[in-house]
Amino acid sequence: MGSSQAKEKKGRISPSERIVEGLKNKVRDLQGQVDEILRIREAESEAYERELMVFALKQAEWKREKQRLYHALISKHNQQQQIIHSELGTNEANLVENKWKQLYFAIKDELDHLIHRTHQEEKLWWKTEKEELLVELKNEVQARGQVIQTLQAKVAKMEVQESKREREMDILKQSLRILSHTKRPPKKLGQKPIKNF
Repeated sequence: MGSSQAKEKKGRISPSERIVEGLKNKVRDLQGQVDEILRIREAESEAYERELMVFALKQAEWKREKQRLYHALISKHNQQQQIIHSELGTNEANLVENKWKQLYFAIKDELDHLIHRTHQEEKLWWKTEKEELLVELKNEVQARGQVIQTLQAKVAKMEVQESKREREMDILKQSLRILSHTKRPPKKLGQKPIKNF
């Protein structure tokens, strides 16, 4: 009879145990969400690194294009200079040469400015986007961490309360057993106590 009551008590779950289990499940869910966010952010970071590599390759390509244009301009200039020297005198050749130099330097400055501006804009765009993403991630991780800590504190507190309640119940049960065991029928006046041998 006593064993069937013990089985019934084991089968029942107290409300505080249910709450503790619910909070533990919430903590696991939140931890899973934090892990998922971190995986997503890692994938975004890898994509960012790939885009940086692509940008570096484009920049190298721009430099090669600049050098190609520079060599093409020099060869064109040399051809024009030879034609001018052969057709005109040295005075006019020097004037044309100076104009070509001015044109060359104007084109070179414009290309340098264009490459520099493009690089700065890309760098600024990536920098602000990355900073915003990092701030957002930090805030989200901190918020989740605080929620997890709060839930863990609640779980710990509830476990302590549950153990106190169980101890009190055990003490009450023992006290009840002691009281019921020591309780004997009152003695009638004039009767001798019965001795058990």
